[in-house]
Amino acid sequence: MSDQQKGHFYNLLSVLAMAIGPLISKFGLLHVSPAIAAILNVVTILMASYLVGVFSRKGITFYFEKEILMLAIFNSLGVIFMFISMNLLSPVEVGFLGRFYTVFAVLLSVVILKERLSKLEVLFITLAILGAFLFVEKGNGHSANGFGALFAVLYTFFFALTNIYIKKTLSEHKSSNSILFTNNCITLCFVVGYAFLSGELANGLTSLEGIGYIMIASLLTGFLGTILLYQALKYLRFSIANVTRAFSPVILAILSYPFFPIKITIKNSIGAVVLVGSIILLTVKPKAESGTRRARNKTGD
Repeated sequence: MSDQQKGHFYNLLSVLAMAIGPLISKFGLLHVSPAIAAILNVVTILMASYLVGVFSRKGITFYFEKEILMLAIFNSLGVIFMFISMNLLSPVEVGFLGRFYTVFAVLLSVVILKERLSKLEVLFITLAILGAFLFVEKGNGHSANGFGALFAVLYTFFFALTNIYIKKTLSEHKSSNSILFTNNCITLCFVVGYAFLSGELANGLTSLEGIGYIMIASLLTGFLGTILLYQALKYLRFSIANVTRAFSPVILAILSYPFFPIKITIKNSIGAVVLVGSIILLTVKPKAESGTRRARNKTGD
């Protein structure tokens, strides 16, 4: 398996894990407040990350660096806004609005990471975003809460910004698990502060069922999905890895259908086909181009 194939494999597994999270989290938010859910999310990730370090015998390294401090601040805002939006919206709506993550990820990768996109990649990325918008056009039987929609867009922006800084800090000499641990140690301070200031900390943990749902969702999305994304980013460019994540709303809609039925229109179906097709072309085309370049180099020799 080539490095690029490894990257796409890890990225696909990450997408699958993260697509399930919003549905499970919504069930948890029926029993606990968004601030408490945010704390549970971070604590669960810290516990899982620590245990991985212990059982893998690789240990945990705390990276106290400027870039990691910045990504932790952005991650804190993303976690808080995510649970606020999940509390106000249905999982389907959160998944649909999550498509803006792709837009922010691509734009930020060009602005901050100075990544360059070929004309074909720009075309496929544009088609993927267009397909996502077509897929979420109403027909879905829901009307989004204004504040919920705002917080959903904000959390996608801050998570995209977080992953930009993760890409900047990743190297062969740094452990993905240790970066995740460091990130969430700092994030915990911010979410506890938010819970205290909002008054939700006084409510405490009153529902074991709610705690269970949030912890399971956190393991899938905050830990497993994130670790797999970190691994994918070692082999893929940031913009390419994150456009592939546009699959997530489609998967979430399928999983949520028994609980939150949606009406599928012709426009939705066309959007799904355009979305999936453009992503497949996006992941296949770089291999074809690299093969062509290698052939030209050999000819030149």
